[in-house]
Amino acid sequence: MFFVIDKSKIFSYAVAICTVVILFVVAATLDTGTSENTITTSTNIVETNTISNNLLNNISNSIQK
Repeated sequence: MFFVIDKSKIFSYAVAICTVVILFVVAATLDTGTSENTITTSTNIVETNTISNNLLNNISNSIQK
């Protein structure tokens, strides 16, 4: 069995390895999220949305009067 090594294969292997390394670096960088950007439960979203809607309804009612 002969190993055929030419310039195009070496270049394609180098591009593939560099791509994998870059993806791992980007994934490690993006994984450092803070807790203030994390939503813990959907209940908080629903409660916040309800409060916001009630506040907007109160403001629009007071403007219309």
